Amino acid sequence: MPSKTAVNKTENNQMLLGLHTYSLYLHGIGQAWAGFNLPWERQLSTFQLFDLGIELGLDGFHLDDGVLENLEPSFLKEVGAAAKEKHLYLEYNMSLDLGNFGIGIQHNLEEGLDTAHFIGADVVKISMDLPRPRPRAGSRFHQEVMPFLQQTADLLEKTAPMAEEYGICLALENHCDSFSEEILWVLNQVDHHYVGACIDTVNAWHIAEDPMKAIENLAPVAFTNHFRDDRVEFCRDGFRVRGVAVGDGDIDMQKAYEFIKNDSPTKRINIETEMGISLEDKDTALHLEIETIKKSIHYCRTILNIGKDINKIS
Repeated sequence: MPSKTAVNKTENNQMLLGLHTYSLYLHGIGQAWAGFNLPWERQLSTFQLFDLGIELGLDGFHLDDGVLENLEPSFLKEVGAAAKEKHLYLEYNMSLDLGNFGIGIQHNLEEGLDTAHFIGADVVKISMDLPRPRPRAGSRFHQEVMPFLQQTADLLEKTAPMAEEYGICLALENHCDSFSEEILWVLNQVDHHYVGACIDTVNAWHIAEDPMKAIENLAPVAFTNHFRDDRVEFCRDGFRVRGVAVGDGDIDMQKAYEFIKNDSPTKRINIETEMGISLEDKDTALHLEIETIKKSIHYCRTILNIGKDINKIS
């Protein structure tokens, strides 16, 4: 299991603030997810993304595989060099797609590690995206789920030596398909100090798990995170969950941050937003997506005091 020692230390042991690039999926650089098709062309190149990060005062990016225009080693090395020149950390995000949903770039874990190595990333986040029987809320360690959890453990155990050789940590996410206890079960099976978790602060809702309990469970073994907030809105036939800027929703983001800051081996917070913005007007949609990110950064910098320079964002 991961040790309490920070895996990505910074000067003065300060938290850095980055962005999960899925937050820019309306700009065409998010991971393919849930059959979503963008009705307009991609708006940002990888290198324009880095410039935007500098403009926003970010310290790095948690990259969806959809950000990279191609996976040729020569291009990936250019990406890594550009990030290093701009002093941006990089993490790589990929899916095993065990449920065959067609999520993200379909390459195996070894190829994902090679990609991360070439761009200079020090974390590879992995989601299982496994099929789950109903009722979802009652399916923790279900007999139909266990073979996928064991398959994941076997894959992680096989690739852990390669990850250690590269100096890249593997982080298994509590995606909307898995309970925190199941993530911990997989990690205990592997039992390798380069294999840990990725906390998504909202995803537990998808399977009716208490998000705060999931954050608390995973923080001690989490190499990275998706720092995300949603709002529950009640209506006549039940409720819906709506994406909001960090700090505007029903997740206690201050408490979530305390768990990560005090218990997690990472020294980074990666903002994630997904607003469900109308696609009727491209310019309005793109503007709202950026404004939501800016509002989230402002909250993290000024309320939570995250980052090496809290004066970057006014």
